[in-house]
Amino acid sequence: MTGDERTQDRILAKAEYIEEAVDNLSQKQGLEREEYLNDWEQQAVVERAFQTAIEACLDIAELLLKELDEDIPPTNAEKFARLDERGVLPPETTTQMQAAAGFRNVLAHNYGHDIDDELVYMHLQEDIHWFPRFLREIREYLKVD
Repeated sequence: MTGDERTQDRILAKAEYIEEAVDNLSQKQGLEREEYLNDWEQQAVVERAFQTAIEACLDIAELLLKELDEDIPPTNAEKFARLDERGVLPPETTTQMQAAAGFRNVLAHNYGHDIDDELVYMHLQEDIHWFPRFLREIREYLKVD
């Protein structure tokens, strides 16, 4: 197995994880706003699923950049920008994934009352469709199904 094949296998394994996290998040979309805001356990599940799914997207970005012989940028947002520059992602997806990277930072570095539960709920209701889009574009770039 070549380095390219190993990298592709690692990317596809991370993509599978992201799909599982999105499935979990999709199930949580049915929670009513008040139900979500008053249920610490549901909040913890949603926050963790978002954080790790976004981290897996960042891992995919790094793996692709390494394969493209690119230096790894110092910020998460720049990783997606570099993929845009190299024609891997279109600008709209880049912008959305950069916003996701910022959201990941909020989740990773805050806890308890420092996290805006309303904001997390809004992301749950409005933003999980970006994960499948990101994965579709990565698969198209890799030429895999």
